[in-house]
Amino acid sequence: MPLTTCTIFRSAFDASTDSAAKTSTRRFESAKSYCVQRFSGSVDRETAADFAAALDRVVRDRVHGVVLDLSAVNFFGTVGLVLLQTFVDDAATRSIPVVLVGERTISRPLELTGMADFIRVFETVDEAGRTLTEGEIGPSTTEFAVSE
Repeated sequence: MPLTTCTIFRSAFDASTDSAAKTSTRRFESAKSYCVQRFSGSVDRETAADFAAALDRVVRDRVHGVVLDLSAVNFFGTVGLVLLQTFVDDAATRSIPVVLVGERTISRPLELTGMADFIRVFETVDEAGRTLTEGEIGPSTTEFAVSE
């Protein structure tokens, strides 16, 4: 299955646009902004270039955090893990925290490789964005980039 991507920049003051939260009027209480990069399909050898290009676009913009929405990804191969690690390292050097949204398809490979200790996985984009903008995730992702 081909990989599709979508980039959305959100301010913490923006009302939620996710379908589950459309009835909520809650606004975030932070001036921070974050980028939501959505993916759907498979992340494998054939789609690696598209995955890398989408990630590269994200780190070029000035945001306070990045949410990688992988909830619609049905396969996340080894090449995806390598590219994800590189992306998190690049973001950490810029002090940009990165969090993921995804299900077992994403969390299991992260657990097996030990990456789950450095990248938090959330169930919804709103939960991930709220955590970023309320300061619960900071440059601690830098730990992932530091080799001891």
